[in-house]
Amino acid sequence: MLEESTNPIAGASSHSVVFDLKVLTKFSEHGPQAVILADTGAAQVVLLGMRAGQTVVDVRSPTQLIAQAMRGRATMRIATTVHALRAGLLALVEADTVHTFTATTDCVLLLTLTPSPEQQQPAHALLADLIAIVSRETV
Repeated sequence: MLEESTNPIAGASSHSVVFDLKVLTKFSEHGPQAVILADTGAAQVVLLGMRAGQTVVDVRSPTQLIAQAMRGRATMRIATTVHALRAGLLALVEADTVHTFTATTDCVLLLTLTPSPEQQQPAHALLADLIAIVSRETV
């Protein structure tokens, strides 16, 4: 029988890591909150919590971005096109494409940047001072 862990990060000592996104998601009335779950070189995985009405404006990721809505609803604007994101939808954004996320309701987005922008400027100031929970050295 599988045992459910109360630790938000389980299995880190083996060849896999399991993250409890419900525990790790952060919200703030002051603005969007990001947590870098992993940065392995092959990919950077970011958990983004936003309250309704909050926005992450004019992001230009130096690498390809996959945005998955885990809960709630948000929009993603690229130039004049607006895409609605809700749980179960996934958006693929090419590198160096300026985009904006706006939370329509409280929402959680899981962002995967491939390859990891670790050697380049952070994709957004929201990530500038954050350290990944798991990095290649600790996997």
